[in-house]
Amino acid sequence: MGYNYAMIFRIIRTVIGAAILFLVGYYFGLRGVRFYQVISESMLPTLEVGDRLIGTKFEKLNYGDIIALDDPMEKNGVIIKRVVGLQGDIIEVKNGYLYRNREKVEEPYIMEKPDYKVEPVRLKTGEVFVLGDNRNNSADSSVWGPVQLSSVHAKLTIRYWPIKRFKVL
Repeated sequence: MGYNYAMIFRIIRTVIGAAILFLVGYYFGLRGVRFYQVISESMLPTLEVGDRLIGTKFEKLNYGDIIALDDPMEKNGVIIKRVVGLQGDIIEVKNGYLYRNREKVEEPYIMEKPDYKVEPVRLKTGEVFVLGDNRNNSADSSVWGPVQLSSVHAKLTIRYWPIKRFKVL
């Protein structure tokens, strides 16, 4: 009688994933942890449809943080985007590149260069500028402009599912 090693490996992987989730939840304190699921391709290649993420409360956002926020286009909707601009910044997209404070930003994580233009916009106090990594297939600040920091639910910190793609973001 032979063992089905593939099935045993899957069971072990699932148990390890559950243990990691428990430890992460315990570490952050269950009150400050929220769970999210990616439902669009706007963050490809970084995040895929179906990825499950852990978000935590935040004190400060930084460039490059991936966040969950209210969807400005859909009441009660939540979307996932990357922070590219903070209050006081001047954001512009032209010639296939993002410019922050008139300096080109290197973005190795995007799917392809944007094929659109965003006129320079200065972010006011309490505003952030967010873009999807799949720049040409994302409804984001390039469409509706800056968003209020108060609309941000959480900073996404961990992709926990699928377990084979577990990653600290």
